Parts: sequence; C-alpha cells; structure tokens
Amino acid sequence: MRRLITAVIIYVAALFASPAFAALTDAQSQTLANGIRADADPAVVAALAQRNDTELARLYNLDSTFVVWRTSVPPSEYREAIVWTAVDGLTAGKARIWDWITQGMTAPIDASKTNIRQGIADAWGASSATGLALQALAKRPASKAERLFVTGTGTTANPGLLTWEGPLSVNDLSNALNRY
Repeated sequence: MRRLITAVIIYVAALFASPAFAALTDAQSQTLANGIRADADPAVVAALAQRNDTELARLYNLDSTFVVWRTSVPPSEYREAIVWTAVDGLTAGKARIWDWITQGMTAPIDASKTNIRQGIADAWGASSATGLALQALAKRPASKAERLFVTGTGTTANPGLLTWEGPLSVNDLSNALNRY
C-alpha cells in the first residue's frame, strides 16, 4: 500500500513538473514584478494601485498581440486541419514522417520544435492546404504574462518561442510583487 501511495505521489508530482505548471523562478518572478510595475495600461495601473492581485492575474492572463508557436496541439485539432483527400497523395516516406510526428495521432504536436515544423512541411508541403492549415493551427497569441518570457519576433509570419508558459496564478503574481 505504501508503494502505491508513493507511486501516486510521484505521478502527480511529474504532472505538475511540466512547463505549463512550472512555478516561476526567482529571475522570472523579478521580471514579472518589474513588468507589472512598468506597465502603463490604465487597468494594470489601477489594479496595482489597489493591489488587486486577482485582477492583475486576470489581466496578465489575457492574450497579447505577440504570436508564439504552440507547445501542445491536441490530436482533435490537427485531425480537423487535415484535408483528408490529400492523405492518399502522401508517399510512403511522407506518410511515415507524419506518423512519426503524430505517433499514431494520439499525442499532441509540439510546434515549438523546429524539426516538428519541418517534418510537417516535408510531409504535407509547406504551401499545401493541409500544410498551411497545420501551420496556422500551430500558432497562438502569448498571454500578457507569457509575453514577458519570450524570444523571437512574435509575428504571424515569424512566431516567437515561449520560455515560460502560463497560466499565471494569483499566488505567483502575489509572490513576485511581495518579493520584488
């Protein structure tokens, strides 16, 4: 029984160790606090003046205009993007590339990885209907909090990469403002 409980605890801990659930590092907390204090958005300024951390977290979880590659595109979404009549036109090699990328269409695609994006382009053709649909699906706007922790240009044509992925919790925000 003790082993079962230990195994469950380890499994749950592993789930929360993923980047999407990762706590902010000290450096990231300081960047967040500095970013909030430097923000000229009237809604942020008002919430900070009242020290309404719940409202600040809500505002910082809203989408920004900075575009990033998605780190997890679920199978249900990429299945919808496929032009199914194009599947028959795939050569054996291209079909194998697609199968490797999708692992039998049961795993999310991590579009933040260059080799995954190249594999999609190689399998479907970068300018094919499916290739274009999958490229569009692989992008999303970063949240205002995530925007503080990105690299790259952040345009639709040249999305950035996330170095921290939200959502931002009220506790993370409060801790950052209290410490820095």
